[in-house]
Amino acid sequence: MIDAQLNKILKPILGVFVKKLSKFNINPNTISFIGFVFGLCCFYSIANAMFIYAFIFLCLNRLCDGLDGAMARLVGETDLGAFYDIILDFLFYSLFPLSFIILDLDNAYSICFLLFSFVATQTSFLASAWIIEKNKLSISDGQKKSFFYAGGITEGFETIICFIMMIFLNEFVSYIAYIFGILCWITFITRVLFIRKLLKPKNTNLFFS
Repeated sequence: MIDAQLNKILKPILGVFVKKLSKFNINPNTISFIGFVFGLCCFYSIANAMFIYAFIFLCLNRLCDGLDGAMARLVGETDLGAFYDIILDFLFYSLFPLSFIILDLDNAYSICFLLFSFVATQTSFLASAWIIEKNKLSISDGQKKSFFYAGGITEGFETIICFIMMIFLNEFVSYIAYIFGILCWITFITRVLFIRKLLKPKNTNLFFS
């Protein structure tokens, strides 16, 4: 919901970091994969109830997610880099909740609901980007990304806050998962309505037209 505003603040800061990292000839894709390794470490830490370590690895994973994009902007963006970035993000977003089922099987129902909700937001995110690109629709939103970023009330920042709450309030994981899952469905619905409004013929009022 506030990702666009945060990006304006974080981009200059990340730019300073990547200029120093560029001296070591670190590839943006390398940063993406290092970030995913941190994500795996976060998964392992939660599954073994090492929550402080989990928080540290979560922060490192998200830092790499910001640095790889900043590095790509510095040395040159590629379609392959954007591909790696998004699939590794989505894999981590699935792995993170699963760790709480390993931690406590009683979390299974709520985590399954959250994962189902993530599928809804992720598919609507990708489908929206594909529709925009396929139809060459012009949307003035100030974005400078490899693909159109469909917003919502559960964007990156809100997801990170949810994950942090799940780590430190792990006894309430089920409640957090259900609440955030519902918010994800609201995001899904708003994206569907947004794309429908862009593509819907003006001479019909039918929802499934």
